[in-house]
Amino acid sequence: MADDQVRMSRPRDDARVLLMAGRTTRYAIEPRGEYVFGIVADQPMRSRRGAETRIVRPGQLVAWDPSAPHAGVAIDARPWSSRLMVVEVAGLEAIAGDEEAMLIGDVSFPEPVITDPALALAFVTMHRALETGVSRLEADERLAEWLSAIVQRSSAVRRSRSALTPRDDRALRRACDYLGEHVARNVGLDELATAAGIGKFRLIRLFRERIGLPPHALQLAHRLRDARRLLEQGRPIADVAASTGFTDQSHLHRHFQRSLGLTPAAYQRRFRTR
Repeated sequence: MADDQVRMSRPRDDARVLLMAGRTTRYAIEPRGEYVFGIVADQPMRSRRGAETRIVRPGQLVAWDPSAPHAGVAIDARPWSSRLMVVEVAGLEAIAGDEEAMLIGDVSFPEPVITDPALALAFVTMHRALETGVSRLEADERLAEWLSAIVQRSSAVRRSRSALTPRDDRALRRACDYLGEHVARNVGLDELATAAGIGKFRLIRLFRERIGLPPHALQLAHRLRDARRLLEQGRPIADVAASTGFTDQSHLHRHFQRSLGLTPAAYQRRFRTR
């Protein structure tokens, strides 16, 4: 969200969830293993994902899965208000369902614009409660209830789990865990395949078929996730880039802006001034 009237926070420093709220005239997000949920108020906005264009009207929810970049612009230059919640895929698995039954990309939202007044009201109520700093238990309960409701109501499971053999399942999870545990390391494909215990060409195919991302894209998602958390702590941007495996500060800047529509410096300011 590009407007300066947007605030950002995390509920009780929960690293799985990023809250955003405010007014804007445009936004652009390239999700890297993240879901984006939100509600529009005051004015409609025009959303775009690939060749799909939609009008999102006040009171409607949006549910964007990680399948493709999406963007929105104001209609007739009139800014709209919104509340957004960015949830990492691992967070969605842990909060809304059974992490043993889901993998990145399993849950999709074929129709991302949702008209459901009760679900919309529940989202606003949950979002406000998380912003005010409720207890960790209450935050977890509210998140679990709402995310479970929207997944059950509007999502589709892209692929059948039965197509994955137990060996493939273990290998894919080992590879995902390895990338998450070695974010700053310059991991090569041979190293990743060895950690997974499977051939590298089979591993690449599993990533594309089951996750929808090649291994290097998931590695980038982990790096951006860790970079955001370090920026929120006030760490210098150059140090953040070096700590999370980016070549230099400009490398971090380029990928960060594509991912969230903000520069690292702008993102850091939002947390300092909220």
